[in-house]
Formats: sequence, C-alpha cells, structure tokens
Amino acid sequence: MPLRRIFLLGAATLASFAALVAIVAVLSGDFGETEGKIFATIAATFVAGSTVIAAIAILARGASAPLGYLGLALAVFGYLLWAEQIWAEHSSDRYWKFLGIVLAWALASLIAMTNRLLLHSPRLIRTLYPATVAAASLAAVIVTVMLLREQGDGWQLFAVLVILAVLGEILAPILDRYSATDEAPSERLLGTVGGVSVLAVRGDRGAVRVGENEIPLRDGERVVVRLGA
Repeated sequence: MPLRRIFLLGAATLASFAALVAIVAVLSGDFGETEGKIFATIAATFVAGSTVIAAIAILARGASAPLGYLGLALAVFGYLLWAEQIWAEHSSDRYWKFLGIVLAWALASLIAMTNRLLLHSPRLIRTLYPATVAAASLAAVIVTVMLLREQGDGWQLFAVLVILAVLGEILAPILDRYSATDEAPSERLLGTVGGVSVLAVRGDRGAVRVGENEIPLRDGERVVVRLGA
C-alpha cells in the first residue's frame, strides 16, 4: 500500500476517533480529564505518525539516510515520552524541558524531511532546501537554549526563523513545479514498443495525448502500452 494512502487512512481514523470522543463528551455533558488526555494522545500520534511516514519516504527515496534515521528515532522516542507524560502527568520541570527539546527537534526534522520530499528540482535542492533546513534547525537550537536557560530573550529570532521555515514549506511545491517546467526538456523518449515511440511531453498533469486528442486520466490511473495480440 502506498505511503500516502497509509498516512491518509491513519489520519482519517484518528480524526474519526477524535470526533467520536467529542460527540460522546457533548452528549454526556462531561468533558473531563480523560477526554483531554485522549485528544492530547491523538495529537501526539498524528505528529509522530507524520514524522515516521516522512522518514520512511526519505529512506525509500535514498535522499538522505542520516536525516531519515534521525527523524524516525525522534518520532518514536518522542511519541513514547509524550504519551507516557500525558497519562502519567510527571511534575518535574526538568522532564518538561526535555520533552520540549525533543518536540522542537522532532518538528525541525519533520520540516526538513517534508521539504526535501516536495522538491525535485536540483536547483531548489541546492538552494531552498538548505535554507529551510537551516531555519528549522536554528529555531530548534534557540528553543533548546531558552528552555535550558529558562529565559525567553530569543523569542523574536525564534519567531522569525519559524516564519522562514514555514515559508520554505509553502514555496517548495510552488517553485518546484515552475522549476521543473523550466529545467525539463520539452520532449523525452520513454521507450519504443513495436516501432511506436512513447514520449513524455510538457503539458497538464493527469492527461495523455493520443495523436491530436488529449484524454484526461482519472485518479489512480496510469498509462500502459501493450502490443496487439
């Protein structure tokens, strides 16, 4: 099953379960501590699950093995810590600081991995990707320092870096599409079947051209060329 389908199915399941809990709480007129813990656990599961899926995708693509393994470790380790804290409710300030640091670096790795997965253009991988990773990593560093020193003097720089990291995430798919159009050749030979050349040409995605006719493809469909029997 594709990773995208697994992620969407998991997200739909979590959202449905959260809605069910909310409906029960509303009908019973009681939204207590247990319901709050359930929602917090669902949120932690969603963040950790997103990070795991991104890490597996990075490893499968072979884009950056160190980043993939780091994201995978932070997702699993962080989820176990947060789930245990949500239900055990430790009161240690040092433990809360540690949880905050782990969360900051897990989110930074998630931004780095998703940004890399969104990019295909070599030019953007050399420019936008490092800039986004740097912004996310520096934001995590600042959070770590602020938590350890118990001072919030760097919050303005932290906010600026978060904005830049989010901007990198937003720009990635937009710029990648335009860069791919500019960098890709107008026509690419995919293969030859029975003397017939199969070409990839520029144009709208989700359509195939047969002669002068352009036929749109439905979701999940792909083109297969077969020789006649």
